[in-house]
Amino acid sequence: MDFLLARKSVRKYTNEDVKQEDLEYILRAAMSAPTARNTRCYYFIVVKDKQMHKKIASIHQSAQMVLSAPLAILVVGDQSLAYGGYLPQDCAASTQNILLAATAKGYGSVWCGIYSNEERSNAISELFNLPNNIKPFSLVVLGKSKDDNLPKDRWQPEKIKYETWQ
Repeated sequence: MDFLLARKSVRKYTNEDVKQEDLEYILRAAMSAPTARNTRCYYFIVVKDKQMHKKIASIHQSAQMVLSAPLAILVVGDQSLAYGGYLPQDCAASTQNILLAATAKGYGSVWCGIYSNEERSNAISELFNLPNNIKPFSLVVLGKSKDDNLPKDRWQPEKIKYETWQ
């Protein structure tokens, strides 16, 4: 459980590449996420090209950290495979697994949202030449962390209710 508590959003990266075997581990974790009716509607685009990083940063103002990172993973979902309206939940579970697996392997990462922002979603779809049935959900930027900040303790027992709200 230690790597769960160690996860934090990282926005500053070193120049060190992500090892291919670590990337595969991270993507295996992403594909291990649960999906509604086991549709496995997710796909992942690994982006290492610095020119693409610049284009992403010009589209997504909250993803400027991609400019210093060795790679990013675009999480997308196939609407034609997704069960009901569960594509966002399926892709969110995969995104969380990417973040946790990256932490477990000693990398920093940050979730940059795309889903539900129509303008951003359309621009990312165009940039990546996504077919109409493939919807961008999130961008996970990752690499070796340059920041040495400790993760925050997020324990809030007052957020826990038993049996009913009151």
